Amino acid sequence: MLIIFGVVLVGFFAARRGLWAAELNKHISVFVLNVTAPLLILSSVMGEGLVFEAAVIGQLLLVSLLNYVILVGAAYAATSIWHLEGFRRGLLRFMLSFGNVTFIGFPVLMAIFGERAVFYGAVLTIPFNLLIFTLGIEFIAGTGKLRSAFRPRLMFSPCVVAAMLAAVLALLKVQPPQVMGDFCHLIGDMTIPCALLIIGSSLSRIPLRDMAGNRFVYTMSALRLLILPLVVLGVFRLLGFDTYVTNVAAVLSGMPVAANGIMFCIRYGRDDRLMAQGIFISTLLSIFSIPLLTLLL
Repeated sequence: MLIIFGVVLVGFFAARRGLWAAELNKHISVFVLNVTAPLLILSSVMGEGLVFEAAVIGQLLLVSLLNYVILVGAAYAATSIWHLEGFRRGLLRFMLSFGNVTFIGFPVLMAIFGERAVFYGAVLTIPFNLLIFTLGIEFIAGTGKLRSAFRPRLMFSPCVVAAMLAAVLALLKVQPPQVMGDFCHLIGDMTIPCALLIIGSSLSRIPLRDMAGNRFVYTMSALRLLILPLVVLGVFRLLGFDTYVTNVAAVLSGMPVAANGIMFCIRYGRDDRLMAQGIFISTLLSIFSIPLLTLLL
């Protein structure tokens, strides 16, 4: 986590010193999500000793659906208990439902569990790629028109297609030529440093007065970083799912708030200060919460 956050700090100070232009975030994000991240997912099933059983992949698909049932259900329960109304209610639901599973989740899985876990994470995040652009937009915009927010073409986004293709390769136990695996590894490995630099650059634009946060942000961070992953861990252990799959799902559930929230707030004319605070504080606290969660596992 120190190494991961160190790269985030490089992006932060590079942006503050004018060495990383703001417009780079947009272009590199597009490149990461459309090129390097899909290749990283494909590379996760390419290599000697990487054998995946059909039963485990079936569990992954089931766990991925149940995981978001738990997260979204907990988000609705939290807002009811907290008696929040209006924008804050949707904001909290978004923050609890959607973590930074791609930009921070993949590097963390690689560090904790190794290369195999990236494929597991890719399958587990398929619902994320679909829900954040439907339910996530509804939470922020509050339009009440969930169906209009859903775009079927998201089913064919590069990360989703790569995850499905990787699942097919794993199920059929197809081992591509080494040169193809090396190619995917070479470009795919760019995902982690690029993603962390983007996060650091994004955080650099948050005003200093907004970085301290408030009780709302700290309570949300405790729920997202510790309580929810422990709930996910407990439920999946009780249901008897594979320990490795359960642990990967629990760690992914403990990621800081998804950076997409800022873009949604700007797009739909919502106050993005609280969202920026939530992203910054939860990312900062994850330095301590993720190692603690790993220790518990």
